[in-house]
Amino acid sequence: MKQIIYIANAISENIEVWNLYNNGDMELIQKVQTNGQVQPISIIKNKKLLYAGVRPNNRIITYCIDKNGLLEKKGEGIIPGTPNYISFDGSKKFLFCSSYHANCISVSPLDKNGVPKNPIQIVHNIEGCHASKFNNKYNALFVTSLKNDCIYLYYLTDFGILKSTEQKLVYSQTKSGPRHIVFHPNQNFSYTINELNGTVDVWKIYKENNILKVKNIQNTKLSNNLMEKKYWSSDIHITMCGNFLYVSDRFLNSISLFHINKNDNTVVFFKKYDTEEQPRSFCIDSNNSYLIVVGQKSNKLSLYRICQKTGELNKVNQYKTGEGPLWITSLVI
Repeated sequence: MKQIIYIANAISENIEVWNLYNNGDMELIQKVQTNGQVQPISIIKNKKLLYAGVRPNNRIITYCIDKNGLLEKKGEGIIPGTPNYISFDGSKKFLFCSSYHANCISVSPLDKNGVPKNPIQIVHNIEGCHASKFNNKYNALFVTSLKNDCIYLYYLTDFGILKSTEQKLVYSQTKSGPRHIVFHPNQNFSYTINELNGTVDVWKIYKENNILKVKNIQNTKLSNNLMEKKYWSSDIHITMCGNFLYVSDRFLNSISLFHINKNDNTVVFFKKYDTEEQPRSFCIDSNNSYLIVVGQKSNKLSLYRICQKTGELNKVNQYKTGEGPLWITSLVI
């Protein structure tokens, strides 16, 4: 098996493909020009397809991934606004694209080759629509509204249409700015990183009288002793074992590690690490062995080995990337 890392470089207008070896060494094996500022990238693993959002001619480019992890363009589809986040439903029949500047989320069916068709639905007036994540267990799409300090909740019909749930939205703290979201492996809890006040929210997801409910059970700072006046928090990821949560902040140039309580799934701050300048995006490799973070201003990546017992990070390597790395993801071939 091969571990492949993909990096989207907005200023260089390309996607880099890297081999990640078991010893932590990395090798650049391909650069693919995108003819526009590439931002979010996302992968459908079982179909070996990579999707890239590109602006200013707002579109989603679909790439095939070959046996060596290399990319070949397959097609593209249009979207209604600048792309900020790409995700899929559980069946991988529909693509969701959030647009922060257009304040909307679009739903695009995927054709038999996995290429997005024209959107069949555009939900407007989601102020600062930054990310969307589908919860398979509850058939619900969570959509963050950074400017309105809330998360919108939608059911997905068999035809790909989003319908508001009975609890249409949940609110975070005022002027917190919910940005990115992840689900616990058990799908009963979600975690959001708040861009503006440097906090993490923990949400409990459950059904009551067969009605979907989402309840905030915790809000905590990026560090126990952190009293900063300014935050610019960005990304959030969880290990597959459900034990460790990591979040990044672009103003502090940091990665924070939280331990997840096995009893109630709340989090406890453990350690903060200095990292690349302006860490807008990071990922955890498919084996949960490494955390890789890219610096939007440093134009470098740092690779850390994850301690399987404590989640602690040990820096292994650093490499130069293209200019303006905004997104990173991984795949096992």
